[in-house]
Amino acid sequence: MITLINVSQHINGINDQLCRYMSDKLDSSGLEYRYIQTRDLNIAFCNNCRLCMKPAGNDLGICHINDDMRSLIDSMLSSDVLILSAPVNCYDLPSIIRILLERMSVFCHWSDEMRAPKVRDTGRDIKGVLITTSALPGIMVPLLTKVKKTYTLFAKPLRIKKTDYYHIGFKGRKQDSSFTDNDRKVVQSIISTIIKTKRGAA
Repeated sequence: MITLINVSQHINGINDQLCRYMSDKLDSSGLEYRYIQTRDLNIAFCNNCRLCMKPAGNDLGICHINDDMRSLIDSMLSSDVLILSAPVNCYDLPSIIRILLERMSVFCHWSDEMRAPKVRDTGRDIKGVLITTSALPGIMVPLLTKVKKTYTLFAKPLRIKKTDYYHIGFKGRKQDSSFTDNDRKVVQSIISTIIKTKRGAA
């Protein structure tokens, strides 16, 4: 299963356009996928009670907050390819990623006797794809932002050990917000790589 997650809050912005185009290409490829927009989900802030981290073992902890976070985690864990489409805000991934990271405490065991938490072994190996859009030239995103460091924190508990990075730049002005032929080529390259990955795993 391929899971495409759009974390942009900008309706009909460049990430929405990109994800719609990618969905169309995935439809025509015949690959099984799901498309999730985090702005459609009800995901509350972590209150740092740490109860989800107390049980030992590799089963995920249980969060007492009843919202859409667990279904999102289940969707991510049932994926063999996880695609994250995100704008770059204030030189980092958007704030929803921080909320997700804190709610992903369920992936960790941390008893009162331990000095630091231990990541549970979910037994999964997921292929990652990160697509960012920003006003910066794409080549500068890994050099001038915290995007890769934040994404690494997100990827570790999910056991995403290999990620392909695509940074689409010069998307900071209204006149840059349209989806271009070059952007379509990037998506085509991503789909081609995924098809090769899926065939190699078959």
